[in-house]
Amino acid sequence: DYRNDQYHFVIFKDKVFKIDRSKKSDYDEMIKYGLSVGTPDYQLPNFSDLPIDVLDAFLREANLNTYANENVKKASPLRPGSSDYHFEKGDLTYHDTYFGATKFIGEEIVYKSGKVAWGMNYYGFTLNNEISEGLFDAILRPALMSGSGDNIPVRGPKEFVNGEWKYTFKTDGDLANFTGLEEISKNNEVVCRLYCHGGFIE
Repeated sequence: DYRNDQYHFVIFKDKVFKIDRSKKSDYDEMIKYGLSVGTPDYQLPNFSDLPIDVLDAFLREANLNTYANENVKKASPLRPGSSDYHFEKGDLTYHDTYFGATKFIGEEIVYKSGKVAWGMNYYGFTLNNEISEGLFDAILRPALMSGSGDNIPVRGPKEFVNGEWKYTFKTDGDLANFTGLEEISKNNEVVCRLYCHGGFIE
């Protein structure tokens, strides 16, 4: 299948559905057909009433009110050993949970009306043993707080320079389905790297 902000194209062997993403009835028709030709239910995309532009705006606000903001307190950990951040606005909820410090793994989830709608997984690590957790936070947080700019709002901007430090974030795809590579360099030497991927959850 393929989707953009307005339409979702679902391709079967002998039929293509052009679905208006705002209409649940369009999805219901496609699902009915898919089941009739033997497609397993779990392989059929479902209706999501979370438009990308709404998700985009929410993530930009959530990012500035969680880890990136040093003045925000952590939420209660959901799992043993985890660090967690939580943000809510209207019917949308953002939760970030991660493990580790200079080598870390984590997951961000967005809920709409209590139901899982979107998520991202990430793994980051330092390439220089002199980079402590405190220094890492001091370098990364200003980049993330500067906003995502014209990048998709899952980390920081495409580029941010602060003295001898340079932050870059490259992405492929959009919020519906993406991968990303984040790097922090000191005097043109990469000292930190992060990989991430995510998208809508159905």
